[in-house]
Amino acid sequence: MNIYLIRHGDAETISSSKSDHERELTSKGKESIKKAATGWKKIIHNFDLIASSPYKRAVQTAEIIAYVYNYTDKISTDKRIACGSKPHDLIDFIKSLDEKNIAVVGHEPDMSRNLSALVSPSGMYCEFKKGTIAKINFDGKIRSSAGTLEFIIPPDLFK
Repeated sequence: MNIYLIRHGDAETISSSKSDHERELTSKGKESIKKAATGWKKIIHNFDLIASSPYKRAVQTAEIIAYVYNYTDKISTDKRIACGSKPHDLIDFIKSLDEKNIAVVGHEPDMSRNLSALVSPSGMYCEFKKGTIAKINFDGKIRSSAGTLEFIIPPDLFK
């Protein structure tokens, strides 16, 4: 099983006129994700499932990825991968699925915390910039500390 953790693209700044849940990607954020996903296609041929936090900026990121990959299935959204999710929330969500190559679009500090928990029993530090993707491979079912980090790619690589 392969889990691809993806942080959403650059989004609008926090303001009193819009809830955090409704913040959208900026045009720069949209373009950066599109370029990054186009680059990812050279090493990741497809996703069996694209899942997203229900927050608008994450859904927009997932939609851009789906477009680049010609992914025609519905994007799955789940509150277990929304802002503030914990590693056990992500693991619980993934265990409810049958797919083998799963892209999960979410937020910080959740993505770096999830990555750390999935690959290390003692934790690790990882800077997870907007638009970054990390591939974690599991030999069998997903569980804490049992994954192998195969790569982490920042979006700047595809400018």
